[in-house]
Amino acid sequence: MMATGAAGYAVLEHRGVVAVSGEDRAAFLQGLVSNDMLRVNESRAAYALFLTPQGKFLHDFTVVDSGGVLLLDPETERRADLLRRLKMYKLRSKIALEDRADRMRVAVAFGAGALEALGLPAEAGAAVGFGG
Repeated sequence: MMATGAAGYAVLEHRGVVAVSGEDRAAFLQGLVSNDMLRVNESRAAYALFLTPQGKFLHDFTVVDSGGVLLLDPETERRADLLRRLKMYKLRSKIALEDRADRMRVAVAFGAGALEALGLPAEAGAAVGFGG
């Protein structure tokens, strides 16, 4: 049995933030990533992969909905590559892509009481907005 410590958090400097906004945001990602983006909402996040057409790994990220904008947290060093690839598929989709790493951070909460402190149920994928 593992011992649990007090609740805490850590800023993940190796993760950045990419925003996908616009009326086609979920449908746009639905055809490109490995998870069901139509299930993502302000109380439900999803972990997804961006793969090549042959199924080879390119990027991984968690997707959360923040006020009608889908936020992705790819690796900081590879964020520009993800944005470039998403722009290739944009075509006529009614979306906007934006790098928000300069004004948003990715953090993880952990330890005993972390879920309660954030008001989250003990359920995989549960999400809640925090700190704007």
